[in-house]
Amino acid sequence: MKLMNDTTRKVTRTILPDSIYVPPAGAQYVEIRSVDPTAPPAIIDIAGNLNNKKAFKLSDIASSVKYIQLQQPPDIKFTSISDIVSDDHHIFVNTLQGLFCYSSEGQYIYTLTINEIEKSSIGNRIVNGVMNSPGSANNIDLLNGRLTYRTFNWPSIDEGVTETRLNIFDVNESDAQMRFNFQSGELKTNFAEPIYQRRLNPKNSGGGMFLNNQSLFIPNSLTSVSLYGDTLCKFNDYNRTTGEQRVRFFSHTYRIGGHIMLKNEYNDTIFRVEPPNRLIPAYVMQWGAYKPDKNQYAAGSDLEGKLVLGEWVETSRYIFITYTEGRDYPARRSQGKVRFHWALYDKTAKTLTHFLTSATPPMVEIRAPLPYPAVFPPLIENDIEPVGMPFWPKGVNHRGEMYMIFSKEQIRNYITTGTYRNDILQTISDNMPDDGFCIMIVK
Repeated sequence: MKLMNDTTRKVTRTILPDSIYVPPAGAQYVEIRSVDPTAPPAIIDIAGNLNNKKAFKLSDIASSVKYIQLQQPPDIKFTSISDIVSDDHHIFVNTLQGLFCYSSEGQYIYTLTINEIEKSSIGNRIVNGVMNSPGSANNIDLLNGRLTYRTFNWPSIDEGVTETRLNIFDVNESDAQMRFNFQSGELKTNFAEPIYQRRLNPKNSGGGMFLNNQSLFIPNSLTSVSLYGDTLCKFNDYNRTTGEQRVRFFSHTYRIGGHIMLKNEYNDTIFRVEPPNRLIPAYVMQWGAYKPDKNQYAAGSDLEGKLVLGEWVETSRYIFITYTEGRDYPARRSQGKVRFHWALYDKTAKTLTHFLTSATPPMVEIRAPLPYPAVFPPLIENDIEPVGMPFWPKGVNHRGEMYMIFSKEQIRNYITTGTYRNDILQTISDNMPDDGFCIMIVK
């Protein structure tokens, strides 16, 4: 089994035996964590800009808006969309119901897999095929024409161990030739098998898979592995222990400009990852006296009086930053003890500005009500169209354009306020089915 040179765009198709490969003990490479002298980390001064605030409009950060209405697949109704990845010709939409391929204009092409949704005895959403519960993002990745997708067969607690498989597909072929097959799920068509597939060790399969040449980076375990499964590098510096209890910190990983980026929980540094063994500091948060401490968190502290980094969306020009005063978890939020802040970092001007709270109505939640109050970002007034759909980025597509995903129910909520009623929004709403979704592209 061999992954060919990237210039050939080929992978030898190998379906491994129905067993988990056991990698050799220890890592092949030693972790390297050092500053790139040609690109030193940018310092984002939160503490020094707490009172630097502005009421932003969309024209301050963008110049155009485009809507892509997603055509409904046959016999499937989406309840939510977890994330998307795209190239010049396709949009791959990852939902609780399955994984679907669309044209770049939103026309449904085919279904990759359909999930059977169940409830476990502890109330978590268990899916035959893919788990799309909170915290399980990055099941899907797309790089240089190769789609990496992680499938699950997660049984109930009494049925055994979760089976996880890695699938790699070549998406450079035409739509007529591109065929997909997964281990689980009801397939709409008799698709062919992926060009590469293997079972994964459950201990090393959490938190997504990011393909980089001939290796994979696994964010939550902070491990770089080869496609065989050999451990190339284990980044051990993040493993903290308090007494007998090992504390797990979650990671947010994304791509920007072809690079894998890592934001680890309760850390003030955002790293650029260069597999197999390099973590390069890209951004450093300047918290000043408000800097959180992982060890305090591990000991059970609520981090009162400290600032804790939350969501982070990076574009080619800006970084949208969410942080809280103290830890954000259900009990503290329901007691009104969690205060949210939103800021915009301009990578060119190297300035940080906080958003003034917006008066726009909140996005309508499609999922079941949360056991604690939902918090929405200060949606940016859309003055480009003009008076169009207010915006806050969910992510960035392959062109570096910001996007937001909304449902007909959400857009109807804005129209009925009267503030956002215009021909563009009304036309989109009229053309959408009741359970339809639309992607808003901003650049």
